[in-house]
Amino acid sequence: MRAPLCLLLLVAHAVDMLALNRRKKQVGTGLGGNCTGCIICSEENGCSTCQQRLFLFIRREGIRQYGKCLHDCPPGYFGIRGQEVNRCKKCGATCESCFSQDFCIRCKRRFYLYKGKCLPTCPPGTLAHQNTRECQERTSGQKKGRKDRRPRKDRKLDRRLDVRPRQPGLQP
Repeated sequence: MRAPLCLLLLVAHAVDMLALNRRKKQVGTGLGGNCTGCIICSEENGCSTCQQRLFLFIRREGIRQYGKCLHDCPPGYFGIRGQEVNRCKKCGATCESCFSQDFCIRCKRRFYLYKGKCLPTCPPGTLAHQNTRECQERTSGQKKGRKDRRPRKDRKLDRRLDVRPRQPGLQP
């Protein structure tokens, strides 16, 4: 009596393992959109291995994580290609979009982009462009506090002669 019962339990366990193994190895079936581009996929964690040119993006929700294979990493992440796996890695805390860990393309609110870095204020010698949130180098005509745009030699001559440029509409 024990031998047939053990045999029955062994067969039932083998069938369960076979079904579980099939679910984990769905290759690019797109079953429910969860395993598109995956080489190894599970219902619990999504993709754990992607096809060669795709990036593995791991989304964390509390203590759980869920993998997905993507052609491009989502905003706020950049792609790292490796020998074993291509991964999406999170940009720095001040970056909205980046090319690598050390090079931002667009900054989050309250930060300005300057040479790939996100800064709270623009460095000296630059001006903040409000629309693009970028620091731009000052041109020679944008010197701080300089209102007279005439060539320097003309201004020096005026100072020597004590001649000041007159504004239209004003009488001496």
